[in-house]
Amino acid sequence: MRTGTSFARDWQLIKVARSLRRHDVAGPLVRELLADASPALVEQVAAIAGRLGEEDGTALLARSEERFDAATLMEGLLLMWGIPCESKEVAGEGITITLQGNEAATREAFVDERVAAPYLAGYARALQRDAVFRNGPGERMAIRFPPRG
Repeated sequence: MRTGTSFARDWQLIKVARSLRRHDVAGPLVRELLADASPALVEQVAAIAGRLGEEDGTALLARSEERFDAATLMEGLLLMWGIPCESKEVAGEGITITLQGNEAATREAFVDERVAAPYLAGYARALQRDAVFRNGPGERMAIRFPPRG
């Protein structure tokens, strides 16, 4: 405890710090920008998100062990970010991770699917260059990691 402070004051600060959520200005800002965004602005934001995903994936790759499994690492990251997913291995085709239909979890982690999709695609490509990201109309987002060989 610092000199000149009371235990009660310090205890109050600890309680406030534990009860407050992380302060996020960028999320609401991006949400507002994308709400009425022109297609050109959405495209620009998507390009930036993809680039950031690739940079973050490359940074993680630089800190990872040499013989890591890209699909397992990606699945772990999604779960850590609170995005439910299912991993399925098909012989000869590799591993496909499908994000479960929980749009609220995706929005919580990424604000908007238009940010999530390019970010995740960039991240997956950084982990494994030939990873394939799918996000077609009416289907769930999925990432396929072909077998390494």
